[in-house]
Amino acid sequence: MFNRNVEIAAESPDAELARNLQRFWPHRAHEAGTLRGLCCLLGLHLWAQPDFSAHASRRNIRFCLGCSAVEIDGTRYS
Repeated sequence: MFNRNVEIAAESPDAELARNLQRFWPHRAHEAGTLRGLCCLLGLHLWAQPDFSAHASRRNIRFCLGCSAVEIDGTRYS
């Protein structure tokens, strides 16, 4: 239990922001289909870049339309 608390405390604010942003569209993997899911598994993501300036100013935030990946300033979180 102690190790888990250390991991949570050491988590970056970007990882927490990514987890919160993933809740905006939680069922992407089910809606995308099998071919889109296969492309995501191979690393071929279809990125969308909606405007999130109200939640995180001066950040480059992109969503993958086929899986739960979120990219914040070039760092990918799944």
